[in-house]
Amino acid sequence: MGHHPYFTAVLEGFHRKLEELGQPPALMRASEELREPGRLASMLEESGTRGVLALSWYDSRLYGQLAAAGVPIVGVSLNDESIFGVPIVDCDRLAAARLAVRHLQERGHARIGFVGGPAFDRTLERDERYIGYKFAMLEADRHPDPRWIVNSEWIIEKSYSETLDMLRRLGPAERPSAIFCASDSLAIPAMRAVIDSGLRIPEDIAFVGMDNIEFAQYTSPPLTSVHVPREEIGAAACTFLLDYAQGEHHGARKLLLPCELIVRESSGAAPGGADAEAAEQSVENGAERAAESLAERAVEKGAEKAVE
Repeated sequence: MGHHPYFTAVLEGFHRKLEELGQPPALMRASEELREPGRLASMLEESGTRGVLALSWYDSRLYGQLAAAGVPIVGVSLNDESIFGVPIVDCDRLAAARLAVRHLQERGHARIGFVGGPAFDRTLERDERYIGYKFAMLEADRHPDPRWIVNSEWIIEKSYSETLDMLRRLGPAERPSAIFCASDSLAIPAMRAVIDSGLRIPEDIAFVGMDNIEFAQYTSPPLTSVHVPREEIGAAACTFLLDYAQGEHHGARKLLLPCELIVRESSGAAPGGADAEAAEQSVENGAERAAESLAERAVEKGAEKAVE
């Protein structure tokens, strides 16, 4: 996998817990290596694999082979465990996004943009961080302007280029005064796009990222970010997987660890004026409307299931 700022830390926690529990080292395989017919079956036979940790890995055919072989799976960074029925250990991404956006709203920002990428089904609307962003905006009685949304497809270069394009198209009164990024790896190039547009951070556009990777504290200005307990997720996933492999886990199939906002200089207060006043008023008055909207959606979904 190389050095990935998120998954490397998850794997460090996973391997450390394995060692603490006196278990043999884990074998690492990229999903691409296992797509050749018969490759997965031979690996399971040769290695005596007792369980699989799936990191942001979606392949229904391979999942089916593992299930048929009786090999338990635990997933990390799987957006929807209901697809394959895979137990999940992760952070609460929806709550984390909501925390980040509310922080910006409390700083006086009402026009808040989003830079992120799609969920497993390649649609942005299903990503938990995007859902959390929209939920927080609705709570504040704000409807996100589609022009503020950047779908980078998780490509760093697109985070930079699409953000730069947005800033060039929108005037000072139209562009967002703050941006929530679904990962720090996307926030850093988006911040560069702001600087290259001749704007200032946070005076013109404030930023909050997510993951709190090591580089976040060294950006200019240092990046406010939602800290995700990556090593703890890896350790918990290890324990979860061993329990399943030994038939000892009979509890919940989803474990979400809490996140924490690390406030740094990038998320400064909004410029004074109508935007800040609107943000303050909408945060106070919007929660009821958001709740009503979500309740209506829940009733609609319940009706659909009843008809089915």
